[in-house]
Amino acid sequence: MADDLVCELNLVIAPETTLAVSHIAISNELAGRHPTRIALNGIEPRLAFAPHVTLYQVAIRLHDMEMTYEQLAKIAAHTAPVTLRATEYAYHAEDATIELRYEATQPLLHLQDAVLETVNPIRGGLLRERDPSGHLLAELAQESGAVSDNIRATGFDAVGDPATGGTFIPHVSLNWFEPGTAVDLDRESLPPTSHFDGRFVSLGIHFLGPYGTCAQRLASLPLGG
Repeated sequence: MADDLVCELNLVIAPETTLAVSHIAISNELAGRHPTRIALNGIEPRLAFAPHVTLYQVAIRLHDMEMTYEQLAKIAAHTAPVTLRATEYAYHAEDATIELRYEATQPLLHLQDAVLETVNPIRGGLLRERDPSGHLLAELAQESGAVSDNIRATGFDAVGDPATGGTFIPHVSLNWFEPGTAVDLDRESLPPTSHFDGRFVSLGIHFLGPYGTCAQRLASLPLGG
């Protein structure tokens, strides 16, 4: 029976503690202004919604988890911490989610490539059930366009350099509000994006939670070993 069990994972890079605390603080400030379903609330190895930039969301068979961990540990040991510049806030009214976007640097893109090249073959063609917005991946894979191409190739929609047509938009999701919540970013009191520039220092393996969150940390692999 264990051979039939599948884990849905969120493979991410996590910020250093001081930066994570800043993400959590603004998330909680926003939660005080708007009706909120999910806010960031911790970085501990327990049930918590942790700040992160997603590299890959993937379904892995339980019996392949050890191999997945071992391969990701090798990647982390040979990858330096990534320094990223925050570029803008974005609000998606359809999903009622606010995110803080980061530049897609070459080191970050190379890290995503390495994770995909290593873990995608282990996936063995499995698909997660739904994307963070609740759409069925099996249905999205039948459509046309870059997102569907990515899902068919990797099981994940957000892949590749946005400067050359890719769909990877690095970001930290700050909050998921109640559906229908109206947010005008121009009228919000938000810190300058430069307040969130900083280093991302570990490769995290998390159980994938609702709305693409990191619901529980399974491993934190320091970049650079």
